[in-house]
Parts: sequence; structure tokens; C-alpha cells
Amino acid sequence: MFCPQCGAPNDEDSIFCGNCGAVLQPDEIPAETEEELQELSDTGTPEAESVEKMLDVTPSKQSVPPPPPRPAAPPPRAPASVPTSGLAIASLLLGIGGLTILPFFGSLLALLFGYMARADIRRRRGEVTGEGLALGGIVLGWVSVGIAVLGILAVGGMTVCGLCGAFGTGSW
Repeated sequence: MFCPQCGAPNDEDSIFCGNCGAVLQPDEIPAETEEELQELSDTGTPEAESVEKMLDVTPSKQSVPPPPPRPAAPPPRAPASVPTSGLAIASLLLGIGGLTILPFFGSLLALLFGYMARADIRRRRGEVTGEGLALGGIVLGWVSVGIAVLGILAVGGMTVCGLCGAFGTGSW
């Protein structure tokens, strides 16, 4: 509830304004309090003038100002940043490592973490991001696995050809 005199906010059950002392709800003033205020108003002191103002709250004698406008709504907040999945980050890093320093082992972990991260991100849509990182880790993991398989086949083929030449039809 706002004070009709000064516009200060007060509790709903307050009878007097906590800021200026004006009567907020003249209907609810106890009879003995009203008599004491009437006695004070008869003394002619400066306090009496303020008491008269407090007692004079009828709309016919005093116009009640409207309550002050409510404060404007606070500006909208920027949406909170959504965390990135740690599994997605690990997948991408292991995918890069699988191509460089951790061939095959890093690639398998990149694939494992990438698929786990994508499933987690899809399950908790809006709570976690990083699907692109997870996809990047998966792609790098498969590329590295493909290169490893081609390398194994190439080395195996050369070994077989070397063994064929050593034991095969060649003449000494």
C-alpha cells in the first residue's frame, strides 16, 4: 500500500505511514488513538497541524493523489550461456590426437566420446551444447581409423609381396 501523502510504500496492515506518519486507513484507526489525535490537534502546536492533516483524509476536504507509478520492469537479461559438453571437447581433441600423436587409440576414444556426447546433448537439449564439436571428433576419428586401416593393408600387402618374392618363383 502506498501513502496518499508522500507515496512511500507501506505494509498492507499499516495504519500510519512509516515515512511521514499520515493516516493510511482512517476506517481502521482505534477509537482511543483517534481521541488522542483529536486532543493533540486542539493544542495549536506545530505537531497539531500535522495531526490535523492526518485526521483530514476525507476526499471532500483533501484530494488523495494517486499512488506513484510502479517502477518500470527491469530490462530483459541476456540468456545465460549454456555449457559445452566435456565429452564433445574430449572427442574433438582425441580426434586431432588420433591423426597426430595417438594414432588408432586416440581415434577409437574420439569415436566413443563423440557418440556418447551426441547422445547426451540430444537427451538434454538446451542444457548442454557442443554437438558440432562431437561431430568433428567423430569425423576425425573415422578418418584416422580409415588411414590406419589403409596403412595396415599397405604394410600387409608389402609384406605378402616380399614373402612371395623370397619364397616364390624367383631364381638365385
